[in-house]
Amino acid sequence: MKIKAKIIGNKVHEVGYRVFLLRKALELGAERFNAYNTKENGDQVLISFLEGDSDQISIFQDYVQNNKPENAKVSDVIFEDYTGYLIGIVDYMHLIQVEQLSKGIPAILSIDRKQDKMLEKQDQMLEKQDQMLEKQDQMLENQEKTLGKLDQTRTEISSEIKDLRRDLRSYLDEKLIKIESDILQIKAKIGLET
Repeated sequence: MKIKAKIIGNKVHEVGYRVFLLRKALELGAERFNAYNTKENGDQVLISFLEGDSDQISIFQDYVQNNKPENAKVSDVIFEDYTGYLIGIVDYMHLIQVEQLSKGIPAILSIDRKQDKMLEKQDQMLEKQDQMLEKQDQMLENQEKTLGKLDQTRTEISSEIKDLRRDLRSYLDEKLIKIESDILQIKAKIGLET
């Protein structure tokens, strides 16, 4: 006995529906199975076929009618008798594996290309970071030189101030002595004695 199940809905593709039904067919011990995705009138459609005895067909119909993958959105399920050829279930599993590999390989290659680009950008970022660290080292070196010059300037200014104080003191001492001498001479001339 063979049956065809037509599962119609907004989301019956890319939700793991074919593997979901394959798993049930394997549990039932079916020897022939097939399933493929198509579109009709803007709806996603999954067509599934199963060959088995009447009990297997009945259980499969009940399962398809009452179960679906988590993210599937089904609006209708239609069953029909089928008389055409069906591939063996093991051959179908191989077909699914090849299909999944054909989806996976481009994804892996895409990841690999993106990783190469990320590594290039990371290298550029590290290069810029090295340049920034080099500039920071130069800035610190310049800052140390500037601080050294400031210390030297402060020492020179301090030394000059000390020299000026000594010179000023010496000058003022000389002036004071001269003034005192002049005062004594003036007092002596006007007759004031000290």
